[in-house]
Amino acid sequence: MRSYPGVLIGRLGVNQDFVGKGIGRELMDFIKAWFIDSANKTGCRYLVVDAYNREKPISYYEKNGFQFLFNNEEEEKTYAGLNTNDILNTRLMYFDLIVLKA
Repeated sequence: MRSYPGVLIGRLGVNQDFVGKGIGRELMDFIKAWFIDSANKTGCRYLVVDAYNREKPISYYEKNGFQFLFNNEEEEKTYAGLNTNDILNTRLMYFDLIVLKA
């Protein structure tokens, strides 16, 4: 996976007045569609996010098909050069665009 091109999605958020109306899902669907469109010449295989390590953001990305890059927080801490006692504020997650091309 380290040799495949990917795009890092920055911080996403929805105004509190619009939470629960499907806007976040629609936005993620648009991003996915844009990167698999034949006119898009980026060649990206993965969408990558650095999600806040809290239940709501993690749940949002999981509902949108994202998976954790590392099996557990300890592996991710080691990769990030953190001590095991340090708090992991974010988790790296990815979506493999190839599932949409199949």
